[in-house]
Amino acid sequence: MKTQKIKSNDIKGATIILSVLFTITISTIIISFLAKGYRPSLKKGISLKSTGLISATSTPKSASVYINNRLITATDDTINLPPDNYHVEIHKDGFLPWKKDLTVRKEIVTSTNATLFKSSPALKPISLSGAINPVISPDHSKILFTVASASASKNNGLYLVDLNNLALHLNKITPKQISHNSFNINWSKASFEFSPNSKQLLVQLRQNTHYLFSLEEIPNFPQNIYDISYKLDNIKQEWQQQEQQIVQEKIAKLPDSLLDFISTKSAQQIQFSSDENKIFYLAKQNGQLKQNIITPPPAQSQQKQQRQIKTGNYYVYDLKDDTNFLIESASNISSLNWIPNSNNLIFVKNQQIKTIEYDHNNENTLFAGDFDSQLVTPTNNGQQIITITSAYQGSPKNLYLINIR
Repeated sequence: MKTQKIKSNDIKGATIILSVLFTITISTIIISFLAKGYRPSLKKGISLKSTGLISATSTPKSASVYINNRLITATDDTINLPPDNYHVEIHKDGFLPWKKDLTVRKEIVTSTNATLFKSSPALKPISLSGAINPVISPDHSKILFTVASASASKNNGLYLVDLNNLALHLNKITPKQISHNSFNINWSKASFEFSPNSKQLLVQLRQNTHYLFSLEEIPNFPQNIYDISYKLDNIKQEWQQQEQQIVQEKIAKLPDSLLDFISTKSAQQIQFSSDENKIFYLAKQNGQLKQNIITPPPAQSQQKQQRQIKTGNYYVYDLKDDTNFLIESASNISSLNWIPNSNNLIFVKNQQIKTIEYDHNNENTLFAGDFDSQLVTPTNNGQQIITITSAYQGSPKNLYLINIR
């Protein structure tokens, strides 16, 4: 009798364990199908209907998501939809709208990754006594300018803005004076050139007078300077080698099929995005960029590509997606650069500072007016852009931060 009771308990225990395992297995299968976009359908009996997913994300969050002109949800959220083409818009008060046509495919997650930009950007001065002959370094980490009209003569001279310090000072940038004007040196009359690696500054004051500043140890300013004209040719030769080394380091990461089209004259014509998954390049020859340079992922972008390459155009190639998009002809734009921590680029066109997504969608004007089209750069946190402009007509031109995000 006791033996029968033990066997009965064993059977009950085994039944419970099997039931739990069965429930876990079924739940796992259901969760797996739901994650792939399948949803139960009661049409024509109980069945699972295949859907796709739109991952509606934006920076900043809590933006309204419209699909085919209907308010559906707010970012960040995931939306299940039958496979089809959809018009998606993301709106937030105080920001420019984001719009894109997306193709939803079954079991595939399509992401928006929308970066929203302020509709009324705020300006904040960096310099206060004018900014003459501004020059930006090749790595966009430094800006040099001169001051010649400060109220105190000791404040006239050569100034350097280190953009790498922006994150440490809560969006505050303070120019550092690296050399004073003197009785025989007026820096506002000079021309300036950064080395390709942005670690040195070459200054030409008169036709045959040149000075070289080291920028690696900024706290050691002011530096003792002397005329280096006698070794100018050697310096220029070293800089040419630097330029080519930087170019070679960049193109070493690229597939061979792409290299045939990329101009290698300047490192500024080849730039990686912050995550190094995308690169913009200037085309040096016409031709057809072949398909499947790499094996594309299932969620490859369905936006219209341009693989027929034309000389003189800027393109973006996605190294993970194997997609190639036209940006613009180099003859129409200047100051092209990535906005850090985003999928957007910034450039100047028709005296307007514009942004565009890497896939040639959502082109917007961020700032228009009287500014220096050759000095437009994003800060390294991607929240602002810097340019030379004036607060009102007739006032001195200064360096300004323009808050865009």
